[in-house]
Amino acid sequence: MSLQGDIVEVPKIKRAMYTEKEGYVDRIGSLPTSILLYIMTFLTTKEVVQTCILSKRWKDLWKYIPTLIAGNTHFRRAEFFKKFVSKVLLHRDNSSPLHNIAFKHGGYIQPQYFAKLLSYAASHNMEQFKFDAFIDGRHQKYIMFFRCESPCHSLKYLNLSLREAMRTIVLPKSLNFPQLTECHLKGVTFPSSDENGYAEPFSTCKKLNTLAIDDCALYDAQTLCVVGDKLSSLTIQFGVLNHYPFEVQISAPNLSSFAFVGRLNSCTATHKLFKHNLDLLQEARVEAYCVEISSEFAEILMSWLKRFKNVISLGLCSETLEVISSIPKFPDIEHVHFANLKSLVVKNDPNKDVPKEVLEYLLQDTPISEATIIEVAKY
Repeated sequence: MSLQGDIVEVPKIKRAMYTEKEGYVDRIGSLPTSILLYIMTFLTTKEVVQTCILSKRWKDLWKYIPTLIAGNTHFRRAEFFKKFVSKVLLHRDNSSPLHNIAFKHGGYIQPQYFAKLLSYAASHNMEQFKFDAFIDGRHQKYIMFFRCESPCHSLKYLNLSLREAMRTIVLPKSLNFPQLTECHLKGVTFPSSDENGYAEPFSTCKKLNTLAIDDCALYDAQTLCVVGDKLSSLTIQFGVLNHYPFEVQISAPNLSSFAFVGRLNSCTATHKLFKHNLDLLQEARVEAYCVEISSEFAEILMSWLKRFKNVISLGLCSETLEVISSIPKFPDIEHVHFANLKSLVVKNDPNKDVPKEVLEYLLQDTPISEATIIEVAKY
């Protein structure tokens, strides 16, 4: 059975009859194939396949499209969606590259399904891969998600957002993507790379420029190592329900943008987060809070701010300011100079007062006289 026969809700097209005397010209259909394929990259894959009913010219055109953009919201039932994606991969022209995959599913996906999709894309010059779904691992406590035994030399952008509340989704020890420049990971677990308990998933990603990890964890490891001479943007976020923030060691001498969002605990506070002075850092955002405010956590935050001395833009939250204010003898402490600061933005709960003494301390000897306060009920 043809693929188009399996697509639900194919739009009904009222075909108008034209004659040459009426001067009808099919301007879109007369465009070169390369132009049509480019235009179709802005459509979802379901819409692309539906074009096959337009005319003989369009019948097989979808098979050469270099993108796969699919989401279950475009289908009435989840099984239709998964079946559709499988058939697209089966029927598309196997010699055509598949540069971009964007897959989003609100239901559960088997790990094997993901592995099959990734394997197909890797063998077809995949450059961008975005995957957002719940992972079905009901019979497994630890889900070893996929393997990277052979390097994928074409992948440049990776975005994984995985959800499975009761189980652990474990990535490979090393993401074998040597051309990767941008990576966003949410809800995954990094395994130990050696017997010393260090997780180094990005060790082979020598070109990595942008990295964001959100609500991730460690498996059989104590420390996540983020190392990259070309890394310029790093975001670390611990979810509200993540009770086990882990130790992170950052070695990125060319970092220009850094953000930390989440709860401080003994792991995040008892080690040296940065191995370099961050002289090139231009933007920093710290929205850190503690279950119990202590001078220990306040000191670690102050050590971060001292490394942010060259920033142009600084973002904080009122809870972070409260932690800083707990330093003994504050504000009569060593001054932090932000000589280049042009913007200080503070997120504040409208039910709380912003610690003004901390703002005054931070704004000393800066080119600006006041901070921008953003009222946010929850952040």
